[in-house]
Amino acid sequence: MNKKILCSHCEQDWLELFMTRISKEPFHMCPECESIWLEGQDVHDDTEMYLGEFLESRGISWDGITKCTT
Repeated sequence: MNKKILCSHCEQDWLELFMTRISKEPFHMCPECESIWLEGQDVHDDTEMYLGEFLESRGISWDGITKCTT
């Protein structure tokens, strides 16, 4: 994602690319509302998934994810 994309859920911040540390699963997240979009989901559409649900479903905690630098 090279251009900035405004969060379609809260419209308060830009989406950022993260990934899980162990499985390297990429996802986009809004730092403001913690909404997430999994790979293959259209980041321009609203989502109903939040970081807490995602972490719980993967059995990981906050330290199990990292922000991608590219």
